Amino acid sequence: MRRNGWFTAAVVAAALYSSAASAGVWFEVLHAPCLSGNPWNQNKSPTNVTNTNLFPGGHYLGSFDCFNRDFNGDGSRTILSIKAFQVWEYGTMFLYYDVTDPWNSANATGTGNEHGGFFGGITVAISPKRIAEKITGKEIKIPLLRDIELKYELENVSQFGSLNYYGIQWSIDQPFLDFLTVTTVIRDDQVFEGVDLQLGFAWQKSFSLGITDWQFGGFLSWGVFGEGAGVGTFAGSRGHPFMVSQPQLLLDVGKLVQFTPAKIYLGVEWQFAFNRYLIPARTEHTLQYMLKWNI
Repeated sequence: MRRNGWFTAAVVAAALYSSAASAGVWFEVLHAPCLSGNPWNQNKSPTNVTNTNLFPGGHYLGSFDCFNRDFNGDGSRTILSIKAFQVWEYGTMFLYYDVTDPWNSANATGTGNEHGGFFGGITVAISPKRIAEKITGKEIKIPLLRDIELKYELENVSQFGSLNYYGIQWSIDQPFLDFLTVTTVIRDDQVFEGVDLQLGFAWQKSFSLGITDWQFGGFLSWGVFGEGAGVGTFAGSRGHPFMVSQPQLLLDVGKLVQFTPAKIYLGVEWQFAFNRYLIPARTEHTLQYMLKWNI
């Protein structure tokens, strides 16, 4: 399961709409080695979660490159992400499937990662602007915006079930970045009662240094208020406001070795999360090495 659990896809899907990336399908392999982590120096399980099998321990104190110890494994993890993005006449569609520890046998022993752990979903966005342009036969200009879309996302997590997002994504018209996208959605999941307002933005900037090409991108997502009382495994707890961000810096190694430009990237991704899984004091700061292959 991908490291940011419930929070990523709403922002990623919005960002991809205005991206200049040529790939419609791509793979990402990420690895966090947890070199700075000490298994004897971590917080205890959160006191407001009744099922400690989901969160057997906390974050590695003083670490800068470890995941929290939770239902999906220990501090060191490898993740395979498979993603596809498609523009259609009146909107966009995004599919993704993330697998933790993908190359281990399902009956292997001695691994800290969850066997069969996954996180995936689908986002469909519809542009009223493009529909109106089709009906009227005229281009419609919206101040400060390239487009505005209505979106629905169904997200599935192996340990927690499904979540639903409903809202709007705004593609900002600006000259400095490849894209800048803002999302305003209602988040509705099954482990907490009620709903929450979730805000986010995503960006990408391509630039060159000498003969090398680089991409600096990422996103930030903010659950503003937190949801209601927990149900099921989370009974007795409450959802809390959260924040997660994942900036990344990637080098186009395909161009550098005179293979194919804009296809193979190497770099790093840093994840920071505050109140992860809407649980108070569940922080995370993780440095991951990243390989990206645009098919």
